[in-house]
Amino acid sequence: MPVTLGRAVTSLESIIVCPGDRSPLSPDDGSLRCAQGHVFPVRDGHPLLLLADERPTQEGYWAIGDEFWRDEPLEPRQPGSIDPYVLKVMVGTCGNLYRELDRFTSYPIPELRLPPGEGRSLLDVGSNWGRWTIAAARKGYRATGIDPALGAVEAAYRVSAELGVEAEFVVGDGRHLPFPDASFDTVFSYGVLQHFSEEDALAAIRELGRVVRPGGTALLQMPGRYGLRNLQQQARRGFSPGKAFEVRYWSPRRLRLAFEEAIGPTRLEVDGFLTLNPQATDVELMPPAWAALVRVSEGLRKASTVAPPIVHLADSVYVRAVRRA
Repeated sequence: MPVTLGRAVTSLESIIVCPGDRSPLSPDDGSLRCAQGHVFPVRDGHPLLLLADERPTQEGYWAIGDEFWRDEPLEPRQPGSIDPYVLKVMVGTCGNLYRELDRFTSYPIPELRLPPGEGRSLLDVGSNWGRWTIAAARKGYRATGIDPALGAVEAAYRVSAELGVEAEFVVGDGRHLPFPDASFDTVFSYGVLQHFSEEDALAAIRELGRVVRPGGTALLQMPGRYGLRNLQQQARRGFSPGKAFEVRYWSPRRLRLAFEEAIGPTRLEVDGFLTLNPQATDVELMPPAWAALVRVSEGLRKASTVAPPIVHLADSVYVRAVRRA
């Protein structure tokens, strides 16, 4: 039985490898197989590049097994509205500031805090429906998103096509990336590793360090342990370490140590205060109270450029690391 590959694999087949041993993949009876015997099913043209014996980072959000939001019917799309899948996962991907879904007639595509891409390659880990991958493509990067949910990858292709943006999306696991060493100029992730256990987050950070080229940049958003909002959230759950989809809070020192060990020289930058997703580009889509909160956060972020130590009090932090040679 021949394998019909989707757009992502057709364009990326020269660099996609087995996520288990990084050997080449070949079509085999409706699947992809590596020389070591790992087999990956292909569903609707999308290879599911997930290791069969690896546990999911989030139950039900995994293309092998029962996946949320992919196989259950979505609401019919209304005229002038955005993709139904995006509406269904909006709060999960963007946060509580985005609860009033009736406001959304356009996609909340954020501003990427990276220099212009100028054709360089970027990998967005945990891309979901593609908002950051699309932001990267609009900034001139050859952008690839990877996510363990097939429904997310399918939605990302729909949204990028609707917006006229060229980007690629792959079903895969951030802890076992299906790419060779030093494949990307830049690696990025936002709002993803904060939901991982420390063990899983460290595995993903090591993988990001593996696939970024020497001298390349890794930029990841993480929650700061000592932010005011984050301290309140931790107190509500008795300062437990977190489970399932709950946020895990990292100290600035722990973040620096983890990224310096796995990637290279690291610095922390303020992303925002009082929220974990303070996108100034989205204030017009938010209720007035949330828009005001984001404006306050943005003002404090700008103040941090002249008072760097306040990064330790930020709720949302960017970790910027440069891959050592």
